[in-house]
Amino acid sequence: MIVKPDGFFGVTMAIEGIKDSTVLMHGPEGCRKNLWALTNKVYPRKDKSVSRMTPYYRGSARIPCTDLESSDYIYGAYDRVFDALQYIKERDTRFVAVVCSPGASLIGDDCNKAIEETGLSDRAIVLDADLSSKPINVGIDLTLMRVLEKLDQPAKGVRKNTAVLLGNHVLQKDWESVNEEMSHILELMGIEVICCLGAGSSVQEIRDSVDAEYAIAVCPEYALRTADYYHERYGMSTIIPECSPVGFEYTDRWIKLVAERTGNDPSKALEYVDRIRKKAYRRMMAARFDTDAFSFSIDAEPSICYPLAKFFYDNLQMVPKCLRYNGISYEPSEELMGEFLERIGWADALDADVPEYTEILCTDGNTADMYARSNHCLRGVDLRFPSMMNVEFLPQPLFGAVGTLYILERVINRF
Repeated sequence: MIVKPDGFFGVTMAIEGIKDSTVLMHGPEGCRKNLWALTNKVYPRKDKSVSRMTPYYRGSARIPCTDLESSDYIYGAYDRVFDALQYIKERDTRFVAVVCSPGASLIGDDCNKAIEETGLSDRAIVLDADLSSKPINVGIDLTLMRVLEKLDQPAKGVRKNTAVLLGNHVLQKDWESVNEEMSHILELMGIEVICCLGAGSSVQEIRDSVDAEYAIAVCPEYALRTADYYHERYGMSTIIPECSPVGFEYTDRWIKLVAERTGNDPSKALEYVDRIRKKAYRRMMAARFDTDAFSFSIDAEPSICYPLAKFFYDNLQMVPKCLRYNGISYEPSEELMGEFLERIGWADALDADVPEYTEILCTDGNTADMYARSNHCLRGVDLRFPSMMNVEFLPQPLFGAVGTLYILERVINRF
């Protein structure tokens, strides 16, 4: 439970979550390598026109880079930015974000001027390193809000019973299955999702999203500012839950909240969750694995950490050992967590030291795998990136009814 990606990662990956956009990294090649390795892992896209000789791309279809050298920090690198933008423009990218590395920000190159002179003012934006010290959720949320501000799409008229899904992103565990699961649940309520903002959406889908009737958040920590923008700019009704739909109870609550705010019938969606709940119960009856009095530790966003902890305690009779919020805050969920821990007598688990051993460890995939391999936990549950070892062939979202099956699968089964 060590990795804490910052706002700089968030800025870049928010743009990378828009499928026909390009991030131009203004900085040295070293600032690009981890990012393009990550984006190729979480959102792989093939571009046969890119080779090792392709200017600025160097063999990777994602995140071209100006590749600053030491002299550029003295004399400036405006020409590099201009030339890179010209090359990107010829590749017919729908949206471009010039992301300056912290070091490049000190040079003072006028990237906005380069955008104007290359004729990209209508579809390019400069994102400086001002979010580097912020948590990753702030970087993602504010970047997507700035994209909306840049596009400044005029509304054509409200499309009844449509929604833009907020709070999912390409660094979420199996984000594509999150889109499918939550869109399916909303569809059962008569609501069509027309855009999953920052999670595989196209620029045109983002433009169309301004006509949605509702902006509905899945993971609220990543959606607060974008939701505010949709409401203030377009008068859109926003639905922000106290907790993410993790576990059966809070998936039900999420559905009921949406139904309360929209007036739509939740019965089919609740029946869907109940069918999967009964399926999970039957599987648990067949399982030869008893979790009673097992300890668990979680490092996750507050809106995920609380419902997951409550699910473990209420349904699997496990007890918390260490609960942390991944460097992110969200007051509604934190208040619920505090009340819950006081009620069950485990308040000391909040922000406790990382234990030497815990039966169930829920954190990023790499750490969960490392702890399991070194016998510091019995089961490691992959909640989020970085998880560089595995790829998802079967649905493994964290949210919704299918997400609950994934959690049970990882806790109960060894392989």
